[in-house]
Order: sequence, then C-alpha cells, then structure tokens
Amino acid sequence: MSEPGPDRGIVFQNFALFPWKTVIENVRYGLEKKGIKGSEAEAQAKHFIDLVHLSGFEHSYPSQLSGGMQQRAAIARTLAIDPDILLMDEPFGALDAQTRRIMQEELLAIWKRTKQNRGVRHA
Repeated sequence: MSEPGPDRGIVFQNFALFPWKTVIENVRYGLEKKGIKGSEAEAQAKHFIDLVHLSGFEHSYPSQLSGGMQQRAAIARTLAIDPDILLMDEPFGALDAQTRRIMQEELLAIWKRTKQNRGVRHA
C-alpha cells in the first residue's frame, strides 16, 4: 500500500469522530465522500447505526456518548463505506475489560454478517 484507498477502512483507538457532527452525520460522512447522497445515505447510515446497537442515539454528539458508544459509532462509520480490508489500531484499548470483550465479539459478528452478504470469505 502506498496511499489511502476506498478499499480500506480504519478504526482508531481514539475513535476519531468529528465532535461537531452527530452520530448519523459521522456515519454519513464517508458515504457522502463515496458519492452516496440524500435518502440513500440516510438509509445506509441508519442501517449501520442499528447494526452496532446505537439506534436512538442518531442525533447525539460524541461528547454525549460513553466510550463504548463512541467506538460503536466509529465502527459504524467505517463499515458503512464497505471496505474490503478493515484496519484497526487498538480500537478497544481505551475501554474497560468487559466492554472490550463485548465489543470484540460484536465486531466479529458484524464483520462476518456484512461480508457474508457480499459472499466474501474471511479467516
């Protein structure tokens, strides 16, 4: 890899959410950069927000969310762009042990479901 590409998504340890954007605006951001706009971007963003169990928090700002919820929003934003490769920089390092374990299990389940829908195999 020599430069960023649309086939890769990254989830950072510090969440890297835009603090001035709500959860749904953060998730829509990558979709809009891919050229997906309007009601289609809204529907896809809501789908991934629901997938990470943040329904009801779409209009919350990152500062209004717990660390685990912020990480869920960051994961939804990354998965929404449908990357072939998901790069993660200790995404659960800032979370307590119980939340970390739950998030790891949920992320694996979500990744498997989204990739199965596309027919992609993974290890």
